[in-house]
Amino acid sequence: MNYWWMLAIISGAGLATRNIIFKTVNEKLDAAFAALVLAIGMTVVSVVYYAVQRVSAQEPLIPVSIPLQPTMLCLVAGAGVAFANIFLALAYKQGGYASLVAILQNGMAITITLVIGYLLLSEDIKPMQVLGVLFAFSGVALIIRG
Repeated sequence: MNYWWMLAIISGAGLATRNIIFKTVNEKLDAAFAALVLAIGMTVVSVVYYAVQRVSAQEPLIPVSIPLQPTMLCLVAGAGVAFANIFLALAYKQGGYASLVAILQNGMAITITLVIGYLLLSEDIKPMQVLGVLFAFSGVALIIRG
């Protein structure tokens, strides 16, 4: 059974947890320090996940060969996540509401992912997806206007 959608939901719950906790500590920590601590937490979890995966597969912790291009692309992706977290911290420092910041952040991520998926990965954008993005941003505009 393919259960990718359950993993995506759990991933979304992780992002929601980050959003709420990041907003909660907003007034108690400097934005740059909060982003750094978040990155350290992400690193620790990622290192443990990597080690468990390698050990359970009975593979060496350091691979024999590391393909350069995919590794560099992962570094770029990591930088993108780091910048996203930095700007998230700054948005909260500027007084952004967790609910609105999260909606804008995720709405932009969805839109950019659809476009890049179409342009670089030859994925189809279905009319209902375009309609969903339009409705999502219309909803965001209504939410912001309050």
